[in-house]
Formats: sequence, C-alpha cells, structure tokens
Amino acid sequence: MTIALKTFPTFKQLYRNIYQELLAYEAKTLAAQKQKENTKLTAYYSYLKSVAQRDGKPVDDINSKLESLKKSKLQESPSSTSSDVSNQPAELQDLSTLHNIIGDKVGINSSYELNNLNNVATFLKNQREYFELLVRYNPGLLMDQQENVSKTANRVGLDVPE
Repeated sequence: MTIALKTFPTFKQLYRNIYQELLAYEAKTLAAQKQKENTKLTAYYSYLKSVAQRDGKPVDDINSKLESLKKSKLQESPSSTSSDVSNQPAELQDLSTLHNIIGDKVGINSSYELNNLNNVATFLKNQREYFELLVRYNPGLLMDQQENVSKTANRVGLDVPE
C-alpha cells in the first residue's frame, strides 16, 4: 500500500496527539526533577541540622523545613504512581520541541507530511509506553547506588547501616 492510498488522521488530531505525548514527557521530567531537588534539599538541611547541633545552636527552623520537605515528598508519592492525565499541567512549558516537530506545517494536507507526523506521534507514544514498562519490570534501573545496595542486602536477609 502506498502513502497516497493510506488514510491518516487530520493535522489537528495529529497535533493534539503529539502535544499530549510531549505533555506527558514534560510532566514526568518535572516530577523527577522535583524529586531530585527535594532529595538534595533534605540532605542539605540534614547537614545544617547536624552542624547546628554540634555548635549548640537552635535547630527548630531547620526541623520545620525538614518536616515541610517530608510532607511534600509524601504528597508526591501517591500521585507519581498513578498516571492520571488530570495531574498533568494543562500547557507545555517549553513549546520549542513542538515547534521543531511541527515546523511550518500548519494547515498541511499532503499525505506524505501527514504520514511523517503520524509516525512522530506513534513513536512518542510507543517510547513512553516502552520506558514505563522498562521501569515497571526493571525497578533497579532508576535507583541510585545506595538504594540498590540496600534492596539487594534486604533480598538476602541483611540490613545496611545508615
């Protein structure tokens, strides 16, 4: 079957599909960045707390910051496991990727261009699903070394000191 005989979704539908996939990528990336930043801040405030305790300074302010970080981490955890579209932001923060994909193709109707956009939309969807499955069935993939060592030790019945 040639491209000329194939039927494709309209440009508007393809644009919407690509936009939704990029939105899903961006939401996951922002969540991962927020989690890393939260981990860094927790380590930083824990260090400040130990220094303040060693010097005999009050640690109430640092404790409150650590508690707020723990609360925000607990609030993120349930939402990160569910893949609800409602948790995603409504708009892309960086439209340059979308504009690079779409380019000056607004209003195109040629089957060749629609086929290319259809391929891009399919690729983005399949890559997202592939990565989700990879993370689901290979949980050690995104673990840091300390967490990986701890989980391995627990698997054989040992505890790793903190």
